[in-house]
Amino acid sequence: MGWGDLGVYGEPSRETPNLDQMAAEGMLFMNFYAANPLCSPSRAALLTGRLPIRNGFYTTNGHARNGYTPQEVVGGIPDAEQLLPELLKEAGYASKIVGKWHLGHRPEFHPLKHGFDEWFGSPNCHFGPYDNKERPNIPVYRDWEMVGRYYEEFPIDLRTGEGNLTQLYLQEGLDFIKRQHAAQRPFFLYWAVDATHAPVYASRRFLGSSRRGLYGDAVREIDHSVGTMLALLRELGAANDTFVFFTSDNGAALISAPRQGRCGAPHHTALSPHATAEAAQAPRSPLGRAGRVRGPRRPGGVRAHLGAAVAPAGGPLPPQRLSPTPGPLLDAGLPAPSAGGSNGPFLCGKQTTFEGGVREPAIAWWPGHIPAGQVSAQLGSTMDLFTTSLSLAGLPPPRDKELDGLDLLPAMLRGQLADRPIFHYRGNTLMAVTLGQYKAHFWTWTNSWEEFSRGVDFCPGQSVPGVTTHTQEQHTKLPLVFHLGRDPGERFPLSLGGPEYQQALRRVAPAVQRHLETLTPGQPQLNVCDPAVMTDRSEAKRSGGRRGAALGSRPSADPRGRDMADPQLQLVARRIRSFPDFPIPGVLFRDISPLLKDPDSFRACIRLLADHLKTTHGGKIDYIAGKCPAPRRLPGALPGLRMLPAGPSRSPRWAAAGLLAVATWLFPWALPGASGPGPGAAVPSAGTDLGCTAQLPPTPLSVAGLDSRGFLFGPSLAQELGLGCLLIRKRGKLPGPTVSASYALEYGKAELEIQRDALEPGQKVVVVDDLLATGGTMRAACELLGQLRAEVLECVSLVELTSLKGREKLGTVPFFSLLQYE
Repeated sequence: MGWGDLGVYGEPSRETPNLDQMAAEGMLFMNFYAANPLCSPSRAALLTGRLPIRNGFYTTNGHARNGYTPQEVVGGIPDAEQLLPELLKEAGYASKIVGKWHLGHRPEFHPLKHGFDEWFGSPNCHFGPYDNKERPNIPVYRDWEMVGRYYEEFPIDLRTGEGNLTQLYLQEGLDFIKRQHAAQRPFFLYWAVDATHAPVYASRRFLGSSRRGLYGDAVREIDHSVGTMLALLRELGAANDTFVFFTSDNGAALISAPRQGRCGAPHHTALSPHATAEAAQAPRSPLGRAGRVRGPRRPGGVRAHLGAAVAPAGGPLPPQRLSPTPGPLLDAGLPAPSAGGSNGPFLCGKQTTFEGGVREPAIAWWPGHIPAGQVSAQLGSTMDLFTTSLSLAGLPPPRDKELDGLDLLPAMLRGQLADRPIFHYRGNTLMAVTLGQYKAHFWTWTNSWEEFSRGVDFCPGQSVPGVTTHTQEQHTKLPLVFHLGRDPGERFPLSLGGPEYQQALRRVAPAVQRHLETLTPGQPQLNVCDPAVMTDRSEAKRSGGRRGAALGSRPSADPRGRDMADPQLQLVARRIRSFPDFPIPGVLFRDISPLLKDPDSFRACIRLLADHLKTTHGGKIDYIAGKCPAPRRLPGALPGLRMLPAGPSRSPRWAAAGLLAVATWLFPWALPGASGPGPGAAVPSAGTDLGCTAQLPPTPLSVAGLDSRGFLFGPSLAQELGLGCLLIRKRGKLPGPTVSASYALEYGKAELEIQRDALEPGQKVVVVDDLLATGGTMRAACELLGQLRAEVLECVSLVELTSLKGREKLGTVPFFSLLQYE
């Protein structure tokens, strides 16, 4: 969301009445900045109070290159960083994030592992839709559970722009506030919606309601949501105990202008896209943040979008009063009503460190504490919300880390302005610094000529010679200096030989030197991308689980199988999700529901397992080359029964499965399109000439599926191979005479049994299950088959948890798995 998107900042359409009223009842910041011109680093800075260069949210892959956290990124927020909700726990705050997280999608980066108690939202933005094969659609979570995906369970119509996510996020925020109020518990709500981020969306009620097109519809819905939350606080009698702050993570994305109504907004907006809403409720301390922080007597707040304003030339802007119906604060250069986001009079947009990319709307609201109708010229930053929130909660800031955030309470409560610099980084490079009215650029560029030639322009219609360049221009020896009060659009740099230029440098140089002397860059987190980490994630157990690696951890493949780069193996791996602490605490349950739901993935799974067995065990062919007796029919043949020819196997496909208990009869014929003869098909008998020149290893005559998840794959695998299927069940499930064997599970004990007449002595069997953990079930199955004097050729599973060393319990019986997790 851009600085110029709110009516209180001069947007001509005046379509944000609730945010405008919020400003009239609180304080409007005219010079408020995002810590970075891109979403992920900006959010990391907000929650840590530290520049991205310190907390590691940057890349060194290129000079001054922006980085963020797409699905394939390996890094995320480091454990060494203390996030705001972690610290607020010391004061008894309950914390919730609603909306986009964007600080890493792998299990170790889950928000509930970094202080939040609840989460409803997504680890990434709502890009898509994708094919769910090469790239999955972005998941949506409730706490640790994946509850769906964008464009599937959470649809967004790219044709009409209709999407109901903002309404869902609003209800989540309202519910959290009500529950914490009822429990009389201080709370912190981080409300981070992303409706104004491309592709822009709005719910049906708001579609077509704005003069500014779809983008304006999204802004109106965000504005309405903020107003609804503030109304709830008043209704509960909690308004005076709740500090609310609205801002954004970066300026409007002008490159999005040609599509979807020229969406241009950070990933949060006032209780909106990058607008983060935070709420906290504290017994004695206010606390706030893009949402609210509320507490008896000193509440916290809501945070949403960052805002900034231009002070008049000549000196700081004194506090001003806002009328209940505020008028435009800046008229010069404001665009006429349009279909896209607005950065007001400022240069360029998101991705750049010019004012349009980092100057944000910002409103503080705390009735009874912050005088109504105030306008502040304090230089502010999203990182200040970290320090200010701790102050509201009565907590000291961490002493073991260099913080960049300033406590804004003196400015908000008493109008005291602090002289402080704002450092603007792009990736690993200090691009500029703002101090007072002056901004000095050490490097300037927008984006590369290569991108520009493809139509990507971060500054459409705003070409400033020598400033908005498409090559990186260095000015470290003679910085470009602008006076933002007189020249908010950064079009007219000060004369290098003038006294004002020298005076500005004398102020700026010492601040930069002090900053660099205290700077210890963090380990860069955004350097490495790997498509293998784009797995399905219901998010894993905080400390890992006994049933395998934490959710989303990268699987590996059996050395005897295909490499993980195989697209079919990737397809299946993405269909496995995990649930921590199920069925008992300490167990990470691998769920294959998404695999079974997707026919392509399940078909690939079965064919890949079958391919391995055919390659390894060939066909049972007791033959002599040349003579071919007439074929014989096998009695009781299952539908699809066939004998596979010898020779090279068909091109293998890969798959994997997780855990799910369902009735065995639901999936015996779950392979539409499986080839082979029909019922009672003729098969070659001994002596048939198949064109072979050498005897092949024996083929299993039967496939044995283990109760209960093995039943999902045993019948389908048997059908694919043209074999019969045996059922090995838990005790008491089979009629007639049985033999049994007991075994220990990872989380208890159980007993398996098989019917005595299931096999003839000497018949060869492959044992199939969905997952190998400690190996107890597989070993018991082998013992059962041994009692019937059958030969177990091999045990196979879809998933293996290698850290539990289950295959060691199988002794000399060969074992194969499609996917392996640590």
